[in-house]
Order: sequence, then structure tokens, then C-alpha cells
Amino acid sequence: GWREKIGMRSVAVLTLIAWAASAYRLPVTGRRLPTTALRSAVAEAPPTPLSPLTVWGNKLSDIREAQSVSRSKDYVFPRTIVKADLGDAAHDELSWVKENAMDIKDSMITHGAVVFRGFETMKTQPGFVEFYETLGMHPCLDPLHSVSARPTIEGEGGASSKKSSAVYEAVNKESRKNFFIGMHNEFVGTRAPRAAAFVCFKAAETGGEFLIADGRKIFADIDDDVMGRLYERSIRYSVMELPFFGWVDSLPSFVQGGVMGALKGLASAAINAKVDFSVELLEQRGGYDDTRLLQARAPSQPPVVKHPVSGEPTWFCNVHSHSSKLRKQRESQFGAEKVRRSGGAKL
Repeated sequence: GWREKIGMRSVAVLTLIAWAASAYRLPVTGRRLPTTALRSAVAEAPPTPLSPLTVWGNKLSDIREAQSVSRSKDYVFPRTIVKADLGDAAHDELSWVKENAMDIKDSMITHGAVVFRGFETMKTQPGFVEFYETLGMHPCLDPLHSVSARPTIEGEGGASSKKSSAVYEAVNKESRKNFFIGMHNEFVGTRAPRAAAFVCFKAAETGGEFLIADGRKIFADIDDDVMGRLYERSIRYSVMELPFFGWVDSLPSFVQGGVMGALKGLASAAINAKVDFSVELLEQRGGYDDTRLLQARAPSQPPVVKHPVSGEPTWFCNVHSHSSKLRKQRESQFGAEKVRRSGGAKL
């Protein structure tokens, strides 16, 4: 299969964003959730750079042939490194990581993800930071940093450490503590970190499993005709709706168009200044009262990209999360309450 379920107890996971999708069930215990190392932990360090721009690459000339080639390959996903299997060589964990850094990073390309089990260093935030810095991973800002969707985890030094923490919490709101976050790629709008490190400092009392999936195998597994249509047409998301403009209907008809044009320009500038989505606002009507609204649509995106290093095609798309048809199918199969608690899967 293309999915791996990992119990998040004393485990760290490295994954190449372009290949591995990830998901986790949020723990029911407090705020310490699976986290990803994306920012600098040193207060004196230079400002952390933005997440890199997404590399969409060149279009595949024959998507069906590319699927056929992918199906012929025997991908091993992920690679798992168990400390107990390494013997005395890993007594000094950071020294072992340093000596094997190139092999580990090569495995991230070959296998898509590397799972570490039984290591002590990653059980604390300072140790986790030492681990990914020793490996040579370079921190960057969360793609969602401008909307503060994910706070940085509090460091052992208290609130002052939290400001400069290298480690982001998962989406962590009280209203979503029981929600299932489904398979999704770690990219937002126009930005995507090249790789990520995930860790759990405190296991959940129940649940808490971390799921990873091989985007290469997902690409190979999708029905040929469905994949062909998706790739030929590309994917465009409606990222939000602003249903606040019913009052424009009360204005004289000859000024309504100009007013909506001005409002659309202001809203578009505000949204694009806040998030790297490059959204286009389209005037629509909707809801039970057919009110005026502005619908924000992201640019068209290919559902499959070539890995920037290996050139292998991989699924890089969250369409199954956003598709209203698929959401309704999940409701009919699992019930509206379970789907609500799942929060809708993302890939």
C-alpha cells in the first residue's frame, strides 16, 4: 500500500514534501501536538527566510505512460531506522546522525520518508532542534505564518523561547482538538518547504497516530481515466467566499457594478497581501437568499508534479479534500457527524 500508520511514541519522521503526504489525528490531551521544524530556534539568528516557492516543473508529455512506468517500480516507503538495530554505533546519537547525514538525506529521496524509532535526542525541543540542524536541514517560515494558523511550540525557557522557536505546532485550536486531519501535502498557495521533520513530544492518551503516504504510489494507483482528466484540466480551488455584499442590491442599479468592482479590488489586494495565494475574486450569488458574494479562487494547479531532484512524478494535490462530491460521498458512507469530526481529508 501507499500509506503507513505510525504510532507517535518516541518517534521522529523526516519526509520530502514533494513525495510524502501526511496526516494525524489530533491528540485529546492539551496543546503538545505533532510538530514540524520550520523556524530558527536561536534568538540571535538572522530573520528566518520565507518558505521556498513551489517548483511545479515542466508538464508531463504523456501522463498515462508516466503512470505505467510508476506502476512497474517497487518503491520501498518509508525507510525505518531503529536505534536498537544500530548497536554501539549510535551510542552518541548526534554523532551518528552527523556521520550518516548524507545517507539519511539520500534515503529521503529514494524512499520519500525516513522514520526514526527509539532515539532519545528528539524527545525534547532542544534535542529535536539539534537533530535537524546536525542533519543539515535549513529552517524556513511556515507557509501559513502570515495568518498565524500554527503557533510555535513553547520552548523550555518559557515565553521568550516561544518567540524564536524552530518548531511549529500542528493546527491547534480547542474547537478542533478531536478532528481528524487527513492526508495532505505541506504546501499553501505558492509556497512549499522542500522537506520537513515531524516529532511528538508527548503521545496522546488515545489516538494520535501519524499517517504518511507515498505520493508516487498514489499517482500510480489512481484510475487512468480519472488521472488523465485531472491532469489535462488541472485543478482550481475556491479557497473562500465573502458573503457580505447583499447590501449592494439596495443601491441604484447604475452604480452597483462600479461599487462591486471597487470592493472586489480592495478585497483582492487585502487577501493577496496576507497570503501567498495569488487569488482571483469572482462575483457570484449563493446561499438560501441568493445574496451577492465574492468567491476567491486560486490559480490552476497540476495535480501531479515531477520531483525536483529525481524527476519522478508524484501526486501533489488536495482535491479530494475540497471536492464537494467526495465530501458528500463521505457523509453518506460515514455519516455527517463523523465527517464533521474528520475535518475533511487533505492531501
